[in-house]
Amino acid sequence: MMTIALAIGLAMACAQAQSWKKTETEETKKTKGWTEDFEQAKKEAAALKQPIFAFFTGSDWCGWCMKLKQEALDTKEFQKFAADNLILFEADFPRGKKMPDKTKKQNDELAAKYGVRGYPTVFLLDAEGKNIGQTGYKEGGAAAYVKHLKELLKTAGVETSDKADAAKPLSPFEKAKAEREANKTQK
Repeated sequence: MMTIALAIGLAMACAQAQSWKKTETEETKKTKGWTEDFEQAKKEAAALKQPIFAFFTGSDWCGWCMKLKQEALDTKEFQKFAADNLILFEADFPRGKKMPDKTKKQNDELAAKYGVRGYPTVFLLDAEGKNIGQTGYKEGGAAAYVKHLKELLKTAGVETSDKADAAKPLSPFEKAKAEREANKTQK
């Protein structure tokens, strides 16, 4: 009887540990990844001293947007470059999926502010939201797209790097530290 209780307790502890591990992994995955909150993107850009990659997309209807994501943005090569050099922000304009009103309003205001006329449109922005470069879909896959972004950033006077360990997501501690630094710079 004691063995059964011990086995059940051990199984429950393992299940709980797995759920903690899963939560930690999901949280880490969000860190230094895509955000839909423009103010958060600006805070991270200020704290990490990196430009914002603002992707204006029609995710569920725009063929060129889907092609850009598939050929470049969803690749490991782009994700590594982005982790080293960019804050990723997505302003989505879907036709079939619901979005929170706050996000929809934010995206509409940003599209008007930056003069978005078609999709995909990509802006490279500084931490204050100033446009330092603009592009869209480019043929050639991830390598060509990353090269193109490096050229745009160089023209804007932004140095890029390929840090060996920078592609690792920030830990929750590092993210909190970056957010504190961003809050200090805004005060």
